[in-house]
Amino acid sequence: MKQTGEMNPGGMDAVRAAQMVPGQTQRPVLIVFDLDGTIADSQELARISFKRVFALMGFGEISDELADSFNGPDADEVCRVMGIGPDRRPLYNRLLDETDVELVRSAGRMFPGTAQMLAALAPHAVLSILTNGTTSYCEANIAEFAIAPYIALHSGYVSGVTKAQRIGMWARELDARRVIVVGDRVTDIENARLAGAYAVGVTYGLGTREELAGADCLCGTTDEVTQACLRVIRESA
Repeated sequence: MKQTGEMNPGGMDAVRAAQMVPGQTQRPVLIVFDLDGTIADSQELARISFKRVFALMGFGEISDELADSFNGPDADEVCRVMGIGPDRRPLYNRLLDETDVELVRSAGRMFPGTAQMLAALAPHAVLSILTNGTTSYCEANIAEFAIAPYIALHSGYVSGVTKAQRIGMWARELDARRVIVVGDRVTDIENARLAGAYAVGVTYGLGTREELAGADCLCGTTDEVTQACLRVIRESA
């Protein structure tokens, strides 16, 4: 959802991330979670944010439908659609980042069962969050939801670096024996495929079952995600 292309990735280094898995005696499994629509129930937040930002930029009131269409694409695509050129891109970046962070702190929420899911998986894998949002937006969600103890690596959108490339970087740094990607949009599945990862599509977010048909498995609840990931972890041992 949230993207500017100006932020650097966050989180700790991969070596310390691997050490977070208790009793780890072999190459770790890496689980990469999308943020919006997978961990954060942010559809309404995104709609408010995009409408507010574009109003401040002089576009007037955009429709809910147009605002919702920006929940997923990266910043380059959003700016292309809205005709925002390089001269106004810094303003867009700043307004979106400030608005997103403020809204997370005042109205952010997780999907039910997310904290329990992360707590159940953290002893068995290195958990990470990869989002098209900015790193500060990602970190605001992590802080608001109090999930920092479970998340070893995180990154916001970095212009010129695809999600598949970031997943590959983390996998190589960790020397991961298996990578699992969990997301709610077709782009998450596509990036998982490009990175050679196992793709889990969640149907409780924005993506439909039809959109996510290319995933290795579909999960309708966070508990189903937990069970699917644990199964892949066991099979990769």
